[in-house]
Amino acid sequence: MKFGQLFKQALRNEGFPQEWIESAISYSQLKKCINRLSSELSELGLDPKTLGKLLKHVEDYNAAADQSDEGDRPFEYILDDSENEGNDGEKKQRHTFQPKLVFHVHEVTGALHSAQLDEKTKRKLQMLAVETGMTDLRVFEEPDVKETPSNGLTDHRPSLISVHSSSKKRSGYRRIEILLSSDVEFFTKLTSELSGLEALQKREQERMHGEIKKLGKQITHLTDPDRRANKKLLSVWRQIFQLYLEEGIFFGTTERDHSAHDAAKAQDRFAEFCDKLTKTGLIDKLKKKENVEAFNTFMHINREILQGLKFGEINHTAMQKILKKFDKRTALGVKSTVPKQITYPEFSEHLAKAVCAEVDSQILSHVPQLEDYSCPMCMEIKWRPVRLRCGHVFCIRCLIVMQNNKQDHCPLCRQNTVADANSDNLDEELARYLKRWFPDEVKEKQKYNELMAGVDQYGEVYKEKCCVM
Repeated sequence: MKFGQLFKQALRNEGFPQEWIESAISYSQLKKCINRLSSELSELGLDPKTLGKLLKHVEDYNAAADQSDEGDRPFEYILDDSENEGNDGEKKQRHTFQPKLVFHVHEVTGALHSAQLDEKTKRKLQMLAVETGMTDLRVFEEPDVKETPSNGLTDHRPSLISVHSSSKKRSGYRRIEILLSSDVEFFTKLTSELSGLEALQKREQERMHGEIKKLGKQITHLTDPDRRANKKLLSVWRQIFQLYLEEGIFFGTTERDHSAHDAAKAQDRFAEFCDKLTKTGLIDKLKKKENVEAFNTFMHINREILQGLKFGEINHTAMQKILKKFDKRTALGVKSTVPKQITYPEFSEHLAKAVCAEVDSQILSHVPQLEDYSCPMCMEIKWRPVRLRCGHVFCIRCLIVMQNNKQDHCPLCRQNTVADANSDNLDEELARYLKRWFPDEVKEKQKYNELMAGVDQYGEVYKEKCCVM
């Protein structure tokens, strides 16, 4: 199946919003522009084979001669010769391109001009010019004002003009520009659609920002540890978000994988996340309506991010495909030069980054994760946390073990801060925070520490239960 059909199917079947579909690259219309351009070139005798041969010869010569002066090229295709920056040095916004074929011919003989080409190359180019019928083309002066057809419509016939710019004029030669209306139409339409995708990206980001902000407030309410109704569900929400972070759906979180994921990989990671949630039974514990609604909204936002990735990727592929077809049908070789002039908006990756950052700051941050408050020695919650002079924090049992073993230096920074730590180093504020947000973990760690304190005093026999008959 041809790409055009696959592109239409993807837009129709992936469940994209209608506004997205209307903003997509119009692949079929751009393809029609290419067909009209091909016809215009053929009228000038410039079929893809002939034109490609001519441009390739000039390109090969310039590469071999290391020629950097574009003004001496005998024949070239210019996509855009306007300035890319304004007076203030900032890049201009997208503008309409004026692509053209440019060459110079002798006013008497019609031979192509190139002062730095050897005689053999000149003869070859002249023969190619004769083959294409260029020497039979009439050369006329450029009018001061471009005329518009009386009917007000754009004239789609190719036009030839002579430019008399002092920087480009050559004695005895005329600079010929072939302006192709379908070429201009193609790039005007393409740049307009890319601008539309940029505008769509901005609107979607603002819309999703509102959704995420609203959900963040809802999650804050549902996980407030001071509300008795939330105490049992706080741990459930924490586990859900912990699984979500560990999965790294849209961005890798490991040393080997720390880049953005494409739509296919993100889809697989999201499916794995959903599967793990089902196996743990966490969703079933969200029995209250408001918790279920918040969870469904959270999942919906992630599905929207996935849709954005898919939409961006297929449009980027459509742009690459249409430029490849442009080159195949015209031999003008724009695929390698267009990226310098037209940048495809990173709709998918940029939107995913922006939205994921919002999810992290507005939603996930409201539920602190256990690993952020784990002791670096025992890797468990810091029960009765002790803050050393160097600023590093350990649970009280790990500190006592270090002091008993005469380990006077902090394991993290190697400063001599362990030996002089005492009850004054207890971080009471942090202890209250941990008890508030991690009540179950604190109780469990407290029981463990009491058990180990008994073992230190009475030996391993303390672990055995005492049975009274």
